[in-house]
Amino acid sequence: MAEKNPKRKAILTSAKALFTEKGFHKTKMNEIAVNAGVGKGTLYEYFSSKQDIFDEFCIENVNLMRAGIEEISNQETTFKEKIIEMFEKKEKSTELEDITIERMLSHKNVISDKVVKTMMKLIKDVYAMLIKIIDQGKDEGVVDKNIPSEIIACTLIGTMGEYYRLKLLKEYTSGIDDETIFNLLFNGFGVK
Repeated sequence: MAEKNPKRKAILTSAKALFTEKGFHKTKMNEIAVNAGVGKGTLYEYFSSKQDIFDEFCIENVNLMRAGIEEISNQETTFKEKIIEMFEKKEKSTELEDITIERMLSHKNVISDKVVKTMMKLIKDVYAMLIKIIDQGKDEGVVDKNIPSEIIACTLIGTMGEYYRLKLLKEYTSGIDDETIFNLLFNGFGVK
C-alpha cells in the first residue's frame, strides 16, 4: 500500500518521526509542516488535525503488516518457510521504524475509538491469516494438532515482537538469527 501522493507521504513521515521523538502532545502542526517541507496550508489540505495524522499512520502501519502477512500466507511454500519469511519481514520493517502496535494502542488517550476499532479488525485479520499458516503446518504434520492454533499464533507474534525489540536496542542478539529463533520456538528450549 504505497502512498501515491508525495506531499501526503512527506507529512505522514514527518509526523511519525516527530511523534516518535517528541510525543503526540508536544508535537505542533507547524513543526510537522516544516519537517515535511510543505506549507501549513498544504498540511491542512490533507489533514484537518494532528489527531487525523496520528490516526492515519496508526492504520497505515497495521495495513502494512496485514499486507505482508497476506502475501506470505498466499505463497506456495512450506509452513517453516512462511514463518521464517515473517521473521525476516518483521526485521526489515522494524529496522525502518520503531512504531509497534502495542505502542500505538498504548496511546488510547490520543487514538480515536473509531481507529482503535479499525485497527482491531485489521489485527483480527492478521491473526486469521497466521492461523491459516499454522493450520498448514498441522496439515504438513510438523505442528502439534493438539495445541490450539490461536495459542501458537500468540506465541509467534509475541516472540517476534520482543525479539526485534531487542534487536532494535542492539542487545542480547549477537550470533542469533531468525532461523535460531524459529528453531527455539519450534523445538522448545527444554533438554530432551
